Amino acid sequence: MSDVIIGFVVGIPIGTAVGIALEIAIGIKQKSWAELTDEEKKIRTNTLLLGTFILIVGIIVFLLSVLT
Repeated sequence: MSDVIIGFVVGIPIGTAVGIALEIAIGIKQKSWAELTDEEKKIRTNTLLLGTFILIVGIIVFLLSVLT
């Protein structure tokens, strides 16, 4: 198999495990959206947007490495 396929197959479970671990660590004392202050809502929204941006960049880099 090529290195890209092996990296993809190994990266998916590792990324999933890290995501689950982060969710458990962050979500233990997490407040509901209604309980957040305006500043906390802004921080959560910006963090979500940054994470989405990083995900899209990662997908683009992966596709460029596979296609070239």
